Amino acid sequence: MLRLFIVLLTALFVSGCATSSFEVLDINALSSDRDDNGSFKGLERLAQRKNDGSQKIRVNIIYLHGIGYIENPEDAPLANAFIAGVADAYNNDVEEKSVASQCGRDDDNEDIKLSNAIRITDTKLRTYKTTLPGSTVKLTDLACMDRQVLDVGGNIEYVIYRVFWDDIFWENLQAPHVGQDARGVAEKPGFLSSLRRKYNGQLKDKLVNYGFSDAVVYLGPAGEQIRDAVRGAMCSAALDAAGFGFRAQGPRVNHIDICQVAALKDIESEPFAFVTESLGSKVAFDIMRDAMTDGKGNVYDDMIKGTQFFMLANQVPLLSLSDISETERMVPEPYSDEDRPTIIAMSEINDFLTYELVPFYRNLLSRTLRETDGAIDMSIDTERAKLIDLLGFNVVDMRVEFAEPVFPFVSGFVDPLFAHNGHVKQPEIIAYMLCGAKDGQLNVDGCRGLSSPYLRGKNLIRKIVADPRLPEPKGEAAVRAAQ
Repeated sequence: MLRLFIVLLTALFVSGCATSSFEVLDINALSSDRDDNGSFKGLERLAQRKNDGSQKIRVNIIYLHGIGYIENPEDAPLANAFIAGVADAYNNDVEEKSVASQCGRDDDNEDIKLSNAIRITDTKLRTYKTTLPGSTVKLTDLACMDRQVLDVGGNIEYVIYRVFWDDIFWENLQAPHVGQDARGVAEKPGFLSSLRRKYNGQLKDKLVNYGFSDAVVYLGPAGEQIRDAVRGAMCSAALDAAGFGFRAQGPRVNHIDICQVAALKDIESEPFAFVTESLGSKVAFDIMRDAMTDGKGNVYDDMIKGTQFFMLANQVPLLSLSDISETERMVPEPYSDEDRPTIIAMSEINDFLTYELVPFYRNLLSRTLRETDGAIDMSIDTERAKLIDLLGFNVVDMRVEFAEPVFPFVSGFVDPLFAHNGHVKQPEIIAYMLCGAKDGQLNVDGCRGLSSPYLRGKNLIRKIVADPRLPEPKGEAAVRAAQ
């Protein structure tokens, strides 16, 4: 009887064995009443928007990180996986996609400061009262932004502006509150952290100390300063892309002054796109909404018109719970089809923290009260267009699955952290970001970002088979995956 039980248990255990591979489950558009027929431009076609093809085309990218990124030289550099993935799509060499780990620092020697970065500051010293009477925390600097240029050959160039803000906010606001609990540096780990079991300690740091605390800060009074940091960075990047570089702007600028300078300049540059992860998606979303509803024509409006927001593991539905208010929400100014921005939300179905946007807006519409003359029937084309006009932007969901099981023989639980932060390590997702989708399929026509013969069709054959969760060697920006 015991032997039979062991055999049955073994069979049940083995039956759960699964090896996940990348799969696109759906590409849905809010403008459609059918699933899996969404369309969006890729970065290559966005670059061609203001260019006749006779010279090098360029797309500028604002890259906003998510929760839990601390500017740590021992970690993989911010945006490294994205830049490496783009370079891989064009079969570029490792050396051509190297980026420094810290903002404005040399990749080989962190003590060397480069001229490809700028500091964004506030207009005054901010003083916040804490829960301990008489104690305050202060904030002046808001962000550091640097420029990474990726020339992929031919006539295409990608310029990535990386915006670092959370190391500044961590040191000034979060560490005084939860720093006693964090792991500290490698040479001197935090006492409380050292008492925990290994993986419980790692999850506490990644998800809570360095993770959720970012979201809590953003939802509080300091959230406006985070948005100011990104607004200032956007204005600085717009000037830099138009030829008024960081050296001319100065090593430090406050967000108001640099945006006033940008407003006075006759800025003409290649288009901007946005790549955001996790909390960065909500930051970008709020800035976009403010620009579309403030009734002012400014640099932000020009940057978001007709652009694309690639939101990876977005936090918009979850954090929008903090936006409910007794005050009426402003309706964005009318946008033409050409000028209306598009959000492309790329979501791993097993991610704990992400909610897709098309179901979010449909659910919000069906479970809220509206006046009779404001009712919207999503089964009718013109009614769906009315909803998009109310939002001011197009919405496309790309539902994917790529996270591997945590335990090799148990398929029912995949790595939740990798499901949340592993998007840009998927070559197929990079292919969609570069080439876009047409009627639910990868738009392969004329896209140079599909130089590999393996990257074709909706359910793509994997080209990179090395485990992307393995740590990268210090000092290298990327490791060439298996050839």
